[in-house]
Amino acid sequence: MKRTFTCLCLLLLLFACKKDKSVTPPPVTPPVVVVTGPEITEIKIEAKNNTGKVTADIVLTADGTNLKGYTPGTTEGHSFVLTFKTKDAASTVKIGDVTQVSGVTANDFTKPATYTVTDSKGVSKDYIVSIYNFTGLPIFNITTSAPVVSKDDYVTGSLKVNTNGLFDQTTNDIAMQIKGRGNSTWGMDKKPYRLKFNSKAKLLGLASAKNWVLLANYSDKTLMRNYIADGVAQSLNGDFTPHGIFVEVVMNGGYVGTYLLTEQVEVNADRVNITEMKAGDDGGAALTGGYLLELDQRQEDPYRFKTLGNLPFTIKSPDVPSPQQTAYIQTYIQDTENAIFAANFADPVNGYAKYINSDSFINWFLVNELFKNQDAANFSSMYYYKDRNSKLGMGPAWDFDLGAGNVDYSDATQPTGWWVRTGPWFNRLFQDPVFAAKVKTRWQFLKANGIPAMYKSIDDTQAYLTLPAKENFTKWNILNQYVWPNPVVLGTYPKEVAQLKQWLTQRVAWLDSNL
Repeated sequence: MKRTFTCLCLLLLLFACKKDKSVTPPPVTPPVVVVTGPEITEIKIEAKNNTGKVTADIVLTADGTNLKGYTPGTTEGHSFVLTFKTKDAASTVKIGDVTQVSGVTANDFTKPATYTVTDSKGVSKDYIVSIYNFTGLPIFNITTSAPVVSKDDYVTGSLKVNTNGLFDQTTNDIAMQIKGRGNSTWGMDKKPYRLKFNSKAKLLGLASAKNWVLLANYSDKTLMRNYIADGVAQSLNGDFTPHGIFVEVVMNGGYVGTYLLTEQVEVNADRVNITEMKAGDDGGAALTGGYLLELDQRQEDPYRFKTLGNLPFTIKSPDVPSPQQTAYIQTYIQDTENAIFAANFADPVNGYAKYINSDSFINWFLVNELFKNQDAANFSSMYYYKDRNSKLGMGPAWDFDLGAGNVDYSDATQPTGWWVRTGPWFNRLFQDPVFAAKVKTRWQFLKANGIPAMYKSIDDTQAYLTLPAKENFTKWNILNQYVWPNPVVLGTYPKEVAQLKQWLTQRVAWLDSNL
């Protein structure tokens, strides 16, 4: 009886389950919705619509709403017809008030153009469309009257600037002279150059001047050591720091590589901003400045002298100092050295502080010690300035292609150990606790500001130079070759940049623990 009742319950339960399952409504399939919207789904420069301008179709790449295309070759051209498709076939596309017809409407892309797409529902979306020539960097087209074969003699020529829409450039055809520059770098295959305009002119947003420099960065396969070091110097808000802008250089129709445009180190209100001395400034306050000096072991300049400590200085400005001016600045530098090594050197009134601007010395020291700059250990490119009725300062920081470990013939290849600090003047200055404490304080500022920005700048610059580096190292196929004085040969551009960043990371850690 009990068994029969149990079986009956099971049958009822099974029946109930089947009944419930049978009445469960089937899943509802959502209706198919055709999505439309103000979207550009494809955009390109078709060769058939741009005869004589491109020989193959160029598909623009998208980064969000930024659309970019690069035309091959260094020839300047900014007017193109674009072919595009939209998600909503009924969409309208305009630049300003001008309706764009795919494959028909031509536009000037000297600067980026804003395409406004409006769909059939009235919803709009903006796209920034940029068309660049070559790699997207500004292109310097230089024409010369003869080959540039000397770093002593100028050759006449002209410069035409294609900004690629990145800068305002009111003067695009500049009469100038050009010669080689540099010391060891002039002997390399990719040459650095000095430009001298016939008249002052602004260049890519930099202040008006006659004299400019094109750094080749041939042995620096990252192409960026000078640029990154300048950024660190700028983060310290020093008096004078050069600015760098990457450009592509074409000379007499031939591509010669990616260069760093920078300002010549010279007395100028927008460069080394000190009083420019005149003939006859031979007495009184006028005799006290301004002077621009370089510590340079090569001693090739005509106006030079050595201190009793055997430090060699050249007078860069005034260009032709008078005997009185030469005697004054030589005496001032010797008095400075004497004060640094005097028994009372740390006296805040009568010691070295009477002669030098300690803040500028510290700023210069930190940048050059951070990069362990080969030439900054009392060899060359060490600039000093003295304005009228002012103390001696150091700067600008300059010439870092042999910095950050890019040297194979000295201890500067290692990210550990002192370099600039062991020089005679700095070694003595660090014996003053007040000076050493100021260095530590300034280091903390740099560590909190300039160094994080430095790491970010390396990453950003690598991304920015992706196409330029490809073209530069196609022209100069050296990534797998030793170039003096490379300590390593890594084979690829990303590996070169990674090695630079790793070296600086180790250097920062060592300095932080030892300062």
